[in-house]
Amino acid sequence: MNPVHRLVTPRLWAAATVSVFLVSLVSVAGLSGGFVFNVLVQKTTSGAYFSGFTALVQLPDLWSALVKAFIFGMIAAMVACYKGLYAKGGPKGVGDAVNQAVVVTFILIFFANFVLSTLYFALIPQKF
Repeated sequence: MNPVHRLVTPRLWAAATVSVFLVSLVSVAGLSGGFVFNVLVQKTTSGAYFSGFTALVQLPDLWSALVKAFIFGMIAAMVACYKGLYAKGGPKGVGDAVNQAVVVTFILIFFANFVLSTLYFALIPQKF
């Protein structure tokens, strides 16, 4: 039985899908928190909040966030699966593999974010 088809592939798709759902949840929470802070705390009108929001944000921003989340989830799952499949040395080896996976994932996501953001700003015209 091939462990990549049985173990790795479902984890890749699950991590990518969950990361898209999580970024959607975080986006809604951020918008709601910004609305509550601006309208209730700073006593701004809701119309002014939505006017400022629509003046600065465009739909490709949302698509970019969703694509980035999907790619970041795939990167994290790939690194974790690779390190997990090749962990040696018992519990200490597993702990070392987890530590290495976290560090490598952070570095890869940092560079992927740089590349994706550069492409986004080069291809999509921004509002001013």
